[in-house]
Amino acid sequence: MPKTILIVDDDTVSRGLIRMVLEYDGYRCLEAEDGAAALIMLEDHSIDLMMLDYVMPKVDGIEVLTALQRPSKPLSPPTIMITGMLQPPIREKATQLGVFAILEKPYDMGTLRAMVTDMCTPGHSVETTGRLYSESSRTESSPMA
Repeated sequence: MPKTILIVDDDTVSRGLIRMVLEYDGYRCLEAEDGAAALIMLEDHSIDLMMLDYVMPKVDGIEVLTALQRPSKPLSPPTIMITGMLQPPIREKATQLGVFAILEKPYDMGTLRAMVTDMCTPGHSVETTGRLYSESSRTESSPMA
């Protein structure tokens, strides 16, 4: 059974492009146009991985992650955050909230595909392989860096 990936982004074109690539790779993809819709979908569906934009109307990416930390919510799926605003406070907060990786826009689709494959591989452990990735600097680092 294919892994289910929730793509959360207010940009219809970005969502569609990610969906097209990941479905080609054999994943089942669901879409949410903002954080509020994502929270509803997370309650209604079993999600294996979430691709989460940071800047969105209504409820942003950090607010989604914060809501998922509440005891009344189920555990959040492993998450890759996508943002065009990778600033140290955003990076720190996302890391504290358990984000596996951060991709800075514009990002390389090959990098995104590799991260998704890595995270959806049986035996994968977010705790041991978590990393942050910045396309603009082309460097990888541990989330604590």
